[in-house]
Amino acid sequence: MASKSLALISAVYCFGRAVAAPTTAGGAPAPLTNSISILNDNDVWAESSKRTPSALLIENLYDNEGAAKACASFSEKLWTPPTANQGDKPHPIYPLSYQVYLGKYSDKVAFRIAPSGDQKCRTVTANGEFGNDCSISLPVLCTHTAPATTKDSINANAGVQYHVTVEAGNQQITGFRDAAGFRFDGIRYAPTPKRFEHSTVLEGEGSVTALGYGSQCLQPSGGSEDCLFLNIATPYLPTSVKLPHFPGQAEFPNSKPVLFFIHGGAFTHNNGNLDGYDGVNIASRGDVVVVKFNYRLGNFGFLATDKQGAGITGNYGIGDQITALKWVRANIAHFGGDPDRITISGDSAGAMSVRVLMASEAAKSLFSAAIMMSPTIGFGSDTLPATYPTLKEASVKFNGLLEQVGCSKAADPIACIKKVDSEQLNGPFNLADWPVIDNQILHVPDLPLTGNKYIAKVPLIIGTTRDEWAISISSFNAEYYGDIYSTFEYLDFAGTTPEIFGNVNKNLTLFANHPAFPKPTTGNPDYAAFNVTARVLTDGISKCGAWSTAYLAAKNNLLPAVYVYEVNRTYQSPLYTAPECEAPNGDPKQEYFKCHSGDLDLTLGALEFAGEKPRDREDLMFSDLLMDYWTSFAWNHDPNPKEQALLARGFWTSMEQVSKTGKWESLKAEQPTMRRLQWDGKQVELNEREQCEALGLGREYLAK
Repeated sequence: MASKSLALISAVYCFGRAVAAPTTAGGAPAPLTNSISILNDNDVWAESSKRTPSALLIENLYDNEGAAKACASFSEKLWTPPTANQGDKPHPIYPLSYQVYLGKYSDKVAFRIAPSGDQKCRTVTANGEFGNDCSISLPVLCTHTAPATTKDSINANAGVQYHVTVEAGNQQITGFRDAAGFRFDGIRYAPTPKRFEHSTVLEGEGSVTALGYGSQCLQPSGGSEDCLFLNIATPYLPTSVKLPHFPGQAEFPNSKPVLFFIHGGAFTHNNGNLDGYDGVNIASRGDVVVVKFNYRLGNFGFLATDKQGAGITGNYGIGDQITALKWVRANIAHFGGDPDRITISGDSAGAMSVRVLMASEAAKSLFSAAIMMSPTIGFGSDTLPATYPTLKEASVKFNGLLEQVGCSKAADPIACIKKVDSEQLNGPFNLADWPVIDNQILHVPDLPLTGNKYIAKVPLIIGTTRDEWAISISSFNAEYYGDIYSTFEYLDFAGTTPEIFGNVNKNLTLFANHPAFPKPTTGNPDYAAFNVTARVLTDGISKCGAWSTAYLAAKNNLLPAVYVYEVNRTYQSPLYTAPECEAPNGDPKQEYFKCHSGDLDLTLGALEFAGEKPRDREDLMFSDLLMDYWTSFAWNHDPNPKEQALLARGFWTSMEQVSKTGKWESLKAEQPTMRRLQWDGKQVELNEREQCEALGLGREYLAK
């Protein structure tokens, strides 16, 4: 159907089904009978944007009278496009040009819009050419008045006039649209799991609402054991279309790639509802479907023991991720997503989850590409081990927990711990916070980068911020040490403060005067010492491990392609920041530490949503560029945006940057390079080789 004009099909079959005007008995809109898209050119400038106003595209075909009724069923009117003519030449309407680029329409197809003056009807093409044919049935463009969503207005935006219901399996799920896309928040993907048992995919039925977030999983800030919910953001909602002349047509044509995002938080905290994780802008900008979700954390998600008969084998949080993937595979087509094009992506512990899923045959065939943002691979510690523990090793915390909660002397300690109060179970000590080798989900101590063990053979993006772990020592040095002026003291602090770093199992003071970590020649001596410590920790906890992963995967031809990056422009979320991680005087052109997770809100296009105002004009343009890289990877398994796609949408700033800075090359073992992600970024040599070797974490270390 992609190669056929809808106008031609209309001439043959002239169909136009009723839209979802009636409501169900419970007051929710009836399930969609129209395929609909929200058309805009999202530049994440929100209300400040000067891009073409958005429209609602009804893809089913209507005559003039039916078109107005179709719009009214969504509480909208026929759309009036902006002035389309510039001089004597038609001006393209970019949201429609992009639909032509996708192959859904030819550039000759007309769309019904609002009449002007004494006209009875009016049409427009993607090229901006107006017409007034009232007889033929055509796709329809309606106004789209739903407001932009922010963290403070998300519930207020779910007005009934913007509700929309999707039929998925035996459920009718009601979400809503905002300015950027359709949102379905708080969809249950699994029944409430039993404690220390794996979740299963929900086979729901009946009418449910997805108008607000579900509870976060239990953590120090609260939550519930009933927490397995997911959120979907999509620019497109299809209906099943079957035309007799095209029997081979897919049931859901024009499906979009899916970006399945796994939240970070050390496997102990956070959730898929966080402000900076909001997915509606990247879904809109990149024309993808975004899924975020909650999974069990701490002792509810990762407690494990080899105690005979206990049956507590850990990895319940990872199992929840697999359950969510299975739910998505089964249902995402109803939300416009392609179940065969799922890219799993995660930040920090989310990146380590991606790593586990790539090593797990239990997740085989559930995804087609992967992104690891700021993975924590390196120094062994209680919170950041280099490998996954065995059940026997995990039993140390389990036995400590039995003692802590008063179950060690119970007649049946296992029955006791299964009934202990939830807050007591997830206390600050003996907290399980890492996947384990359970021989069910995970059989190996790390992602196998040599040999013949299972690894998901999918393309991979992997990278870090420039100064990942500057944030940790900055956040706590004043509390524990006061003013610290020597590199030795900083490194001693970092290596001996389990409250922050755990036991890194390495004497970091060895690097105080190491030639691989020279002190900066200028600046405040305290800052200089801190700089060396930040570099040692960043390399030791994240960067060297990421680089070794990429290098070995390329050297051993394990994956179709590996793309490596280092972010050199960040915007730290107010939820996780430190003074050194903030741009001085709000000017990102000055030097500052590019800290852990400082790229997340930019990459997901969530600055405005989260209330983080642009520091300069390039903040939002850089956010656009990152989204274009990430969603190009979801579409094509290559982060380099296609020129024709950028041209079709009028994404000029990204197009200029791509042209100016060249191609993001995949890593080659014989000459490894990476992408330095900044405004006017470039391809550079894979860095920190001398430093990683000094730390004992050279490019081959994960092969050991």
